[in-house]
Amino acid sequence: MRTRNNSDIARQRELAKLGMSVSLGTLVATGFLSRMAGSWTQGSRNLHVCAGVALVGFSYWHWTLYPQTALTKGRFA
Repeated sequence: MRTRNNSDIARQRELAKLGMSVSLGTLVATGFLSRMAGSWTQGSRNLHVCAGVALVGFSYWHWTLYPQTALTKGRFA
């Protein structure tokens, strides 16, 4: 198994945070746009669902980048 150094992990954490931010922004924007339009269009609905799935994926990726021993001992990142 390939070992990761600290700068590689820090870069991956930044990418995961960026992905979470973009997907959350897309999720909120499509939600507001559909609310303002009064109904969902098929494209905005698909984009909203994809942004939600991406947010869950980026969150899981971000969670896996922290050592599991720190989470079990009550220390949080």
